[in-house]
Amino acid sequence: MSRRSGLTLLLLGLATAPLLATEIVWPTTLDLTAVRTAEDYLQPTVSGRLDSATFGMVREDGQRFHEGIDIRPGRRDAAGEALDLARAAMDGQVAYVNPYVNGSYGKYVVLVHPGAELPVYSLYAHLASVDPAVKLGVFTRRGVTLGRMGRTSAGASPITPDRAHLHFEVGLVLSTGFNAWYAAQPDNRKSPNLHGLFNGQNLIGMDPLPLLSQRSVDVLALLRRQPTALTVVLRAAKTPDFVARYPALARGERGKAAGWYVEFSWQGMPLRWTALEAGNPRLPAQGWQIAEVDLSQRPLLIRRKLLADDGRKPGELLTQNVGILLSTAR
Repeated sequence: MSRRSGLTLLLLGLATAPLLATEIVWPTTLDLTAVRTAEDYLQPTVSGRLDSATFGMVREDGQRFHEGIDIRPGRRDAAGEALDLARAAMDGQVAYVNPYVNGSYGKYVVLVHPGAELPVYSLYAHLASVDPAVKLGVFTRRGVTLGRMGRTSAGASPITPDRAHLHFEVGLVLSTGFNAWYAAQPDNRKSPNLHGLFNGQNLIGMDPLPLLSQRSVDVLALLRRQPTALTVVLRAAKTPDFVARYPALARGERGKAAGWYVEFSWQGMPLRWTALEAGNPRLPAQGWQIAEVDLSQRPLLIRRKLLADDGRKPGELLTQNVGILLSTAR
């Protein structure tokens, strides 16, 4: 979705509300009546490029992925610090609170939304402070204050006051086996996992702007509209917990599955899982392998590292994410 079409939805699409859908509110206290252009709500990086605030391969000349959108403040104090509040975008439950500046997200809150058509998470990062009422397990209504917008981050490049923003993302959790998978990686021995299941490596996002542009939305339908970019076939001794957590994304009889045919979006979202019974000729002899690639999306898949530079072999990110997904299936 382009910034122009996203802005059109933001300003005009709010008038429509499908029945039996998840109710949505804007995740900050920005006055949307004052929004006229994308510049009014997006906060770019130090590059100044507006698209750097959007979802996708929008950083470092298209070589780096951004998992969500960055929303600028509408109000500042005399010192130039943001005054806007971060708000729950949907009804949900507090799944994680990080009140420390010990990662690139800085201080952040994660909600899960079991009442949505698909139980997605939403994440609110770079907070200046977390509201004291935001506690693990607390149920929240949409619009409830989660904290104050800020610029906290332990990343390599500090966020200056003029670039304070809310990083907002929506997506799915890859695996409840992530902690064990992380600990087993040799490269992680000197880097403890400080954020458990809500470590960014265990989260896969989708573009939140189409969701925010409506007063209510069928989250499952929104995810299903993403096209398949590549497919993987894999063997699994047990049903991956991703399938159990998001059964609406699975087809076939789980109890008879010896493996799965998995469709991924360009950014690595597992869109659909089809159970494969023992003896299915598509099953690999062991492990997993790429089945098909949408050639029109191959350059993007290479940049996203779902494919290696040769455009044929699995890339670093696909290898990592399949490993995480299978961490509960062995």
